[in-house]
Amino acid sequence: MTRGSPPGALWRRVCVLEAARSVLTKKNRGLRYDIQVLKAKVKELTARLGLNSTNSSMPPSSDKPWRERPHREPSGKPSGGQPGHRGTTRQPFERKDVDRFIPVLPGRCGKCRRVLRAGDAVGAPLEHQVVDLPPATAEVTQYDLNQCLCPDCGTMTRAELPKGVPQGIVGVRLQAVLALLTGRCRISRREAREVVATLFGRKALVSLGTVATMEKRTSAALSRAYEDALLTIQSAPFVNCDETSWREARDKAWLWAAATPLLRVFRVDRNRDREAFRRLLFDFDGILITDRFSVYRAHPKEKRQVCWAHLLRNFRGLEEYGGEAKKLGVEGQKAIEAIFRWWYRFKAGVITRLGLRRGLAGIRARFRWLMKLHKSNGVRQAHAIAKDLVEYEACLWTFARVDGIEPTNNLAERTIRKAVLWRKGSFGSASEEGSRFVERMLTVTESLRAQERNVLDFLEQSVRARLNGHDGPFLVSSRAA
Repeated sequence: MTRGSPPGALWRRVCVLEAARSVLTKKNRGLRYDIQVLKAKVKELTARLGLNSTNSSMPPSSDKPWRERPHREPSGKPSGGQPGHRGTTRQPFERKDVDRFIPVLPGRCGKCRRVLRAGDAVGAPLEHQVVDLPPATAEVTQYDLNQCLCPDCGTMTRAELPKGVPQGIVGVRLQAVLALLTGRCRISRREAREVVATLFGRKALVSLGTVATMEKRTSAALSRAYEDALLTIQSAPFVNCDETSWREARDKAWLWAAATPLLRVFRVDRNRDREAFRRLLFDFDGILITDRFSVYRAHPKEKRQVCWAHLLRNFRGLEEYGGEAKKLGVEGQKAIEAIFRWWYRFKAGVITRLGLRRGLAGIRARFRWLMKLHKSNGVRQAHAIAKDLVEYEACLWTFARVDGIEPTNNLAERTIRKAVLWRKGSFGSASEEGSRFVERMLTVTESLRAQERNVLDFLEQSVRARLNGHDGPFLVSSRAA
């Protein structure tokens, strides 16, 4: 063995240690990578726990009741209407609308206590009007179907019910009231039967099965109006669209809604895909206002408007996520707030549409640059939003050039809110027939509400028309949404 060379045992020991060091280095590198992945996953899951309707596309109905609301500093103003606020006091009825007049005279003079009579009245009286309901009771009508014996041939013939008389015990208006209670007021069938018995007496008490039967008959009576509304909305110049989860026969389903200023159409479908969307708006070629849900990409880009309110919540979520996503979240919110400032000025009549487009030009250019910059963002959520908005930039600014288009999808969200409340109270529908009742009643009641028309009268006319074999009333008489 030469001087300076390690002994054989020592050399082998060094080789073993070097191999172990190499293995440990690789393991350490792998563990560091795993830690980075897990940290990112923990951050993503933590961010998901903080998602709510204010920082994501989640509906307000999904918010936990114990979620802390953003704290607002007290303004120092007293509660209630502020000075200068125009009240909403109800105006008195005109004399032609008053059903009964009751003159009231003071009994004695307020000073000398002399008895006062009608001839002492001077000037116009102070009018005080009271609105009340007269006692109502159900009316029972009996049809005596006589049978007659023919004197010539001896045949016995019994009379048939007159046309328009229902086969069951429930009359037209009572059927309309029951449908109104369960389909518009969203109360249970058991509560509906109790309500009609309370309001109209024990004569109006019906069984739970009868209430369910009346729903089916009312649904059939509204079929023509519903199909006409579905066809009419296809030719609307613009439509707001949204969807929410539903239950049908204990299975997952979806309730879709399409809304215009005068018409609201609902449809229950088992799926939440493009085919389901097209089954609702199968022939629509106008401008579609929605959120960024991928299903709506079946519609042409140049005929879409993406909801800026949804984007505002998305950017707020990115800000709360932190890291590289925070800058995009903050800058995105600033841009949207500036967009809404210009929009509100336009809505108030301060600027023209040309002024709106000019005011948005700089914001639009900076927003485009911001999205392109963050296409390479290291946070997956930020990268996905930026990439999506670069690709679908044409869908963001339709409201600036087309009359009647809003920058938000608030109309559809407000419309579908009634369906959400129905789902929370009934957990959906138990059958396909139940789903048909839901979509038809929601379509009729929400459309009539938008048109300020009487729902009960419409239901009664529809039921009576079906009994008589006639066409019922339409939701939009002009056939234009």
